Amino acid sequence: MALSGCATGSNTTEATPEVGNTFHIGEVVTVKAVLLSGESLPDHTERIGEDGNISLLYIGQVKAEGKTASKLQKEIHDLYVAKLYNGINVTVYGDAKFFYVDGEVRSSGKYEYPGEMTVVKAISVAGGFTDFAKKTKVQVTHGGRKQNVNVPKAIDDSKFDVPVFPGDTIHVPRRGF
Repeated sequence: MALSGCATGSNTTEATPEVGNTFHIGEVVTVKAVLLSGESLPDHTERIGEDGNISLLYIGQVKAEGKTASKLQKEIHDLYVAKLYNGINVTVYGDAKFFYVDGEVRSSGKYEYPGEMTVVKAISVAGGFTDFAKKTKVQVTHGGRKQNVNVPKAIDDSKFDVPVFPGDTIHVPRRGF
């Protein structure tokens, strides 16, 4: 498979740490590489295999599952420097990841996951509660498991604010009269 990307010296472009934003089997990963000379290798885009690996030109199988983009790009950079190139800059990224907010919020929908998110922040991103929201029973679904969050309590004390991860759904129910 072809690999794309360039590198300069031992510098690796690293993003800020992505909390809870690791790669999973079946996700698409793109690797770009640029050589110190300015020449670019072809971009390499591939789905992570059932074994958790991607296969790169010249270096072979690299474990991608469970790693953040910054950790994976450092590992790929180091493998290329050790085997082939003294100066290469590697950038790794995946497809955009999303979380979902529905129910009694001002703007239900799908939102791009920024790398670190909580229920309180997610409600804010969705425009806040409507007048009919039951703020004490907000439901977060993560990996098939559901958890209720009392948002006013979470606003007062952040230890009650629950993290939100890619693919999670936050549902704000309607309160009774």
